[in-house]
This record gives sequence, structure tokens and C-alpha cells, in this order.
Amino acid sequence: MKKPLILIFIVGVIITTVCAVGAIQQFKIENKKANQITTNFDETYNKQNIKKLDLDLNHSNVKIKKGKSFKVVSKGSSKRIKMNAKIKDGTLVVNDHKDKSNIDISFLDMRYNDIVITLPQKLSSLKIKSDNGSTDLVDIAAEKTKLDTDAGDLTIKHATFKQLVASGDTSDINIAHTQFQRGDFKTDTGNVLLRGTPADKPIQISTDTGDVQLIYGKEKPKDSQIDFSSDTGNLNIEDRRLKNKEIGNGMYRIAIKTDTGDATIK
Repeated sequence: MKKPLILIFIVGVIITTVCAVGAIQQFKIENKKANQITTNFDETYNKQNIKKLDLDLNHSNVKIKKGKSFKVVSKGSSKRIKMNAKIKDGTLVVNDHKDKSNIDISFLDMRYNDIVITLPQKLSSLKIKSDNGSTDLVDIAAEKTKLDTDAGDLTIKHATFKQLVASGDTSDINIAHTQFQRGDFKTDTGNVLLRGTPADKPIQISTDTGDVQLIYGKEKPKDSQIDFSSDTGNLNIEDRRLKNKEIGNGMYRIAIKTDTGDATIK
């Protein structure tokens, strides 16, 4: 009776060892592929033909920054990702997709794709929809901007917008030293941080699970009111002038709503 049990045990150990060795080898292969970076798209466009930018991304991180020319460059380690960009009625439409394959023996996906877009001018409209990747905007300007990300952080620095709408499912929203006339920020799971917040502007912030920080710079509010609501979170106001949740006539409303998160204003 013992011999069959010992034999089964030995066979189990051998199978487990073989599987472990195979997994390690596959990990090494995928890791090597992830470090083989190639340029899969590189195009420069006539800036006079573009007034709007529309991105629909499923597999890429994207960074948009100020530059001398209107250019789109994509680099990554996945050969299956294909980039497409075309101008339609003054709008540059950019998207990525993966080649369809009926056979894929890889059980790991460590490969990635990065897109960098440079803008030489202010846009009338900027739209970004990202399913799986981070979004970074640096030193750019646009009239209307709408950003939507499912799984990936959103970062904006030193930018200028007339209307800024940003939302995410599982995302942190970080905005620093950015000017806007109206701001609307929403995330289901994630924190919202505004540094160098423009004073006396209507702002709406909503998060289900996450904290909110609103930090003003040299310019302080003079005519704003704070409307805070939360199921379990607390409001902490460090600026004495806003202790009563209102300054001046309270013309500009700052609405903050959380389910399980605190809010700090300073």
C-alpha cells in the first residue's frame, strides 16, 4: 500500500518541478521580450491642419507635451500593437489595437507601449479615452478637455484649459500648477490631488474610495464657498479664511463628495 503512495508522491514532485522550471523559463523569455524596445510609429503633421486631438487607447501609456512640431511617436516591446493616426475634419485621431491571433502560447504579458505626442499650439478640443495605461499632460493648452481612464493614473502639470473634465475607474488624479476656468474630477477608486489650484473657479470633485487634497498656491480664494458631503469621511480646512466654508459672497462653488475618504483644503 505504501509503495503506490510513494510512487504517486514522487510523480507529483517531478511534475511540480517540471512546471516550475517551465514557468521560470517562460518568465525569462517574456522579461527579455519586454526589454526589446522598438519604434512602431513616428509621424510629423502639418500643425495648420489640426485643431483637435482625439485619442482612443487600449494598450498604451500616453504623454502629451509642448513641442516645436506636431508629432506622434510610439515605442514599445509588443510587436502585436499597431498604431493608427489620421486627420479627419481638422481632428487628429489616434488609436492603438492588437493584431488578432488565434494562437498565443504566452501566459504572461509583460510587454508595454508608450506614446509621446508633442503639440506646438493650443487645441480647441482634446479628448483621451484610455482603457489600460497612464496619461500625462505637460505644459499644453486646450479649450475643452475631456479625459477618461479605466486603469491608469492621470497626471497634469503646468497646463492651461478653459474647461477640464477628468474621470477614472481605478485611477489617481494628480494636477499641479494648472489653470482652468471650470474643473470636474471624478474617480471611483483613487485619490484626487490638486496643487497650485486656481482660485475662485467652480470645481466639482467626486470619489467613492479615496482622499481629496485641494492645495492653493500664491493666489488665494476671495469669493468661494465649500460644499462637502461624505458617508464616513472628514473635512479638514487648514486655511483660516475658509474655516466657515465661505469667503466673500461665495460666488464660486467648490463641491467635494466622497463615500469613504477625507478632504483637505489648504
